[in-house]
Amino acid sequence: MNKELIVLGSIALCSHNLSAQDTKEQDTIDQSDIELVYNHYIQDGNHSAVTGGTGTEALTVYGPSVNIKRSRKNNILTFNVGTDIISSASTDNIDFVKSSASYTDIHGYTYGVLEHKFRNGFNLYGGMGFSIESDYFSYSGRLGFSKEDIKKQRSYFAEIQAFNDDLRWGRINENYYKAVKLIYPEELRYREWYDGYKRYSYNFKAGFTQIVDKRNVIGIYPELIWQQGLLSTPFHRVYFTNGQVLVEQLPEQRLKASLGLKWNRFAGGRTVLKQSINAYTDNFGIHALALEQETAIKLNRVLTILPNARFYTQSAADYFKPYKQHDISDQHYTSDYDYSRFYSYSVGMGFRYNPFKTLNRHFLFRGMTLRYNYYQRSDGLWSHILSASFQSVFTRNTKK
Repeated sequence: MNKELIVLGSIALCSHNLSAQDTKEQDTIDQSDIELVYNHYIQDGNHSAVTGGTGTEALTVYGPSVNIKRSRKNNILTFNVGTDIISSASTDNIDFVKSSASYTDIHGYTYGVLEHKFRNGFNLYGGMGFSIESDYFSYSGRLGFSKEDIKKQRSYFAEIQAFNDDLRWGRINENYYKAVKLIYPEELRYREWYDGYKRYSYNFKAGFTQIVDKRNVIGIYPELIWQQGLLSTPFHRVYFTNGQVLVEQLPEQRLKASLGLKWNRFAGGRTVLKQSINAYTDNFGIHALALEQETAIKLNRVLTILPNARFYTQSAADYFKPYKQHDISDQHYTSDYDYSRFYSYSVGMGFRYNPFKTLNRHFLFRGMTLRYNYYQRSDGLWSHILSASFQSVFTRNTKK
């Protein structure tokens, strides 16, 4: 599945501030923000990396998840759990399974983050998470801080994340969640193609926002990622000019860097414009640029429409060549079109309904958001993305 634009999973939580009324005894409000999310993703194309850059890329993903944000005093606990049920016709070609129209895999994930808010506008947070598939297990940790000035005109944050990935197969399919081995295409299992099965990633990202005036907010977001270990995908085939077929081989170290610039503008009336530009580069030879526009137009007190568009372009990695165009003397090689030269666009529309309707004194239905996007890539890959989220708030007063 293409990871350049489509990210399936949780939609960001937003907070709803509630205050306790003054009483003879001081009350503390326990607040729980709950969001139910469903994502539906459909794609197709004809450049599957499983079969060396040719063949079907048909894929369907069903992605339910739940986000819970618990706030009490100066502490916030955020917890997310979800699953992606993946049906992929091309995955059958790993084993040449012809008994079914598609192969189904499950990706499960969860993470938790604990944040403490200090009185001077400084916030410190940390968290852990893990995810699992039949051929993948990862656990991660993060630590970061954010700071807002007294006048709330300027804010910044910094965060570091670490990921430990195990790419061995066998956890969900059999062996009771125990890893067995790296899974290769059926005809290439006569030897082990890699020395290791681990991948390590270290991400550092930061952000700075500034309110320029009553109508404009700008932001700068740099990010640096270092990866080492098994960066190849074990079940990706590569076909050479002499007809030979081998397993994908990529370098064991990768450095990525990106810089994002954002500008939010209140355009008057009930319209907010959100523009961003992101530049990316890495030592694989890929250089990319993305332009994105999202508009929020408030039609009335409860309904907002959210049109959006994005354009993306990238150069090819040094190690990419199409089907049967690699030379057997090449040291590194891939026919995965995610590493190819291409451009893409995405257009979509969303609707946000926020009645903020109180069903009882402890339960508030905040609203719901529906989004649809169409994605098209210059190599022929296309996809439809539909998402829905439902937000509510539970509150409980406790005597201090």
